[in-house]
Amino acid sequence: MSTDGLRGEKDSPDGSQATCGPSDVKTGTTKKKPSIRRNSKKLSLETSDIEVDEPDANPREETGLFKNLSKRFSKRLNLASSLYPTKNKTLNAPDGNTVNNLKVDVKEQEEKCDSIENKDSKCSSENTNLPLSVMEINQLISQNLLLEANKNINKLEEELLHEKEHEKDEKYRQEYAKKVRDFNLLCDKLAEQLISIVTNSFTIAKQDSRILCMVSKVVELEEAADKRWEERMNPPATNCFRRPRKWNDLWKETVCKSVQERIATVPLLTKQQDVKWLALHLEHLQQTILEDLKIVKDFIQKCYPENYKVFNVYIECYHRAISSHLERIQQKHLELNELYLILNWVLHIYQSGDVMSHPDLSPEVNMKELGPLLDQEIMENVMDKYAKALKVIISNWMKNSLEEEKTKLLEFETREPELMMDCYRSNMAYDITQMVYECLKNADHISKELKGKALHICFDELENLIHRYHQDLVMSKPNAVPVLVVGLNTCIDLRENVEKLKQDNDGHANKIEKTLNNVVKQLNHSISNEIFLQLKLCFKKLITKKWLSNSEDFNQIISIAEKYCEEFKKMKPANYQFVKEYIAQIMKQRFNCKSSKERDKAANKIREELGTINKMYEEHGSTASWLLPITQELSDFIGSNESELETKLNTLYMDYPDIGEKHLLALLHFRGILRGKRKSNLIKYFNQLVKESEDSITLTHPLFEEIKFDGQLNCMS
Repeated sequence: MSTDGLRGEKDSPDGSQATCGPSDVKTGTTKKKPSIRRNSKKLSLETSDIEVDEPDANPREETGLFKNLSKRFSKRLNLASSLYPTKNKTLNAPDGNTVNNLKVDVKEQEEKCDSIENKDSKCSSENTNLPLSVMEINQLISQNLLLEANKNINKLEEELLHEKEHEKDEKYRQEYAKKVRDFNLLCDKLAEQLISIVTNSFTIAKQDSRILCMVSKVVELEEAADKRWEERMNPPATNCFRRPRKWNDLWKETVCKSVQERIATVPLLTKQQDVKWLALHLEHLQQTILEDLKIVKDFIQKCYPENYKVFNVYIECYHRAISSHLERIQQKHLELNELYLILNWVLHIYQSGDVMSHPDLSPEVNMKELGPLLDQEIMENVMDKYAKALKVIISNWMKNSLEEEKTKLLEFETREPELMMDCYRSNMAYDITQMVYECLKNADHISKELKGKALHICFDELENLIHRYHQDLVMSKPNAVPVLVVGLNTCIDLRENVEKLKQDNDGHANKIEKTLNNVVKQLNHSISNEIFLQLKLCFKKLITKKWLSNSEDFNQIISIAEKYCEEFKKMKPANYQFVKEYIAQIMKQRFNCKSSKERDKAANKIREELGTINKMYEEHGSTASWLLPITQELSDFIGSNESELETKLNTLYMDYPDIGEKHLLALLHFRGILRGKRKSNLIKYFNQLVKESEDSITLTHPLFEEIKFDGQLNCMS
């Protein structure tokens, strides 16, 4: 960490510290000018050739003072280089010290600092409070005797504050400026050592916790010194002695920077190196966070006073560092599964018992106070990218699925399709449904909002697929009924699954349901056309005057129907088009009974032929019991006396509530009731019946509503 911010503001153009004149310093304590001499013997330092002579007996002799200053600072370049050792120098801490010794060790260090001042028994009482030399203080810092070094730096600071600058003596001013620069170099050296120790806290705390305890004590002492300085210098008169130093802020900045560096060293491969690069990185990140915070809780925080709230400081630093780290990662070009990993890790794993809520960290970590790991705007951006990637994936997946289905449809023209649950089916509906459910499950795990987006995307792409699928089906070869049956069953399966996924007032679901309903009807119509094209002439000859006495055409219909009943049985639901088509012939009003005898004969023939059709269905496995009553009820209405018509109509309506007024008019026409009061009364009765029962009757199986009228006289199935 750079210590530039610790330097004074009054620097000379060459980068050296400017001289602090007496006008810049207001001590307000004494007028006595203390000596700058040292009570030390001649020293020969390993780091330089500087020699410090014993001071003269007379401390007030200025010529001797300047002579000694000249010797002390004659090799300043060597001194400066000795003050800045390699930043990455490993701190060699002795083994065998535990956190339980912290308070005792600090106390011993403080006592040692006090004892060093009295080491030379020959020193006079006047000089016991004088600081050590610059080189001696530098050695103390290098030896991690931080409390003693800090104490002597502060003594040197007081000495400099009390010295009087000779306004007209240029040589004195230059020497004073050099002394100030030396002082600042010592401050920088001590700050660098503190930074180095705090940066390596995770190693030092477990090896020799005393060093961290000294750091915390030095920071605490300097905070108190800053406060005294501000009270003493109010308003501030000088800043050439780095006050206030704000080393508590420096400590916090160092902690955060060290955390950022640790997060930056977590292994991060490229996609080319490993396709699971992000999953591996998040796993390593999770492990690093947990291990580091355990060290902070178990070792580091015990080296500081409680009011430092060390654990909380580290938690906040990790929170911010991880946030910045993940923000940079999400700016990369990420695929769908990688975006999911980011969202899931941020919203769930980070806050879970695997990381921040781990039992070893509880209850100190308060996630509510930390706030979200990524800002709402960033999270929304990631979710938008997830939705766009999901749309591409689903679109491509459905296109590929449709291509596979087209290949199978071609095969079904020459061989029988697979039977699943007694119906012709392909795997496309099942595969699509499983894929949609998986997409929604993953999105829902992230948020309900993202699930809603995913559902809309799935429905939109499914609707496109259905349109293309229908086009492929109708373009299949003529008489390929099995292919149409497969397509019909597939669309019905999809419709059922859409109904399960449908949410309240979901416009997308309603839209795709409407599309599927239309496709199902069109496919049913296509199947009917394939079959009834051969039966068209036969059905036209039913319900005519000739029909009453001739069953040849009906027998031909049954013969052809037998052939296709196996195909109908494999439809979901089974196709009962023969019954509907038979009833449609009655509705076409090509014939009406002229007498009761003719009416009875027609009623019996209808009962017999509809019974034959239903029996054919039963023989081929039909379970449509709801269709059986129509045989009896329709013939009863046609053949009964006029006095019983209301009763018969009531029974017919209750079993088949989709019968409409036009259907009733066609039946009355067939009976021979073409006009008059009786016809009007029956219509009135029917409308009243519909009105009274519309809230109590539910249509379960449509029959008459699928027999559509074209104009007033004709209808088509």
